[in-house]
Amino acid sequence: MDKNERLQRYEYDEYTVVTNFETYQDILDYAAKHNGELIEVGFTDGSDNPMPNSEANLIAEKKTFKVGLDPEYKVLYSYEEGFQEMAEEILEEMKKLENDVAPEDWLSDQNIATGDRIIVLKDGEVNTVTTRERIKFLMRGNVYELAVKVPKVNEA
Repeated sequence: MDKNERLQRYEYDEYTVVTNFETYQDILDYAAKHNGELIEVGFTDGSDNPMPNSEANLIAEKKTFKVGLDPEYKVLYSYEEGFQEMAEEILEEMKKLENDVAPEDWLSDQNIATGDRIIVLKDGEVNTVTTRERIKFLMRGNVYELAVKVPKVNEA
């Protein structure tokens, strides 16, 4: 998948907000190329449109996104230490349960960027392996993203 194909664009009167970047460097490159500025946005309260929201402190941490779920959940991001080991353990358990016919695409789906994968734990147990998009719609969670705000060019 081309990097630009995965990007999501949200049109407003005077600017466009671009989200769904895979890496922090991708965001910086896009902002420089399109004369944009880095902003933090949130998809909160079930909203389909991003609103300015700096709760997640993404710029300071140089992260592309974070997820906000109820306190009983813990989120492991693919960039965190221990993620790969846990992912492999999950696949091994699935192979045992499925009699060696495991849906490996949970973790290697070609449509899911490596940086998008997350594991959600509830009470110390794996609840789901998912992506930021699925968190918004399936778990009614908040998703905070680093985005690029691109001004619309006046054609007057």
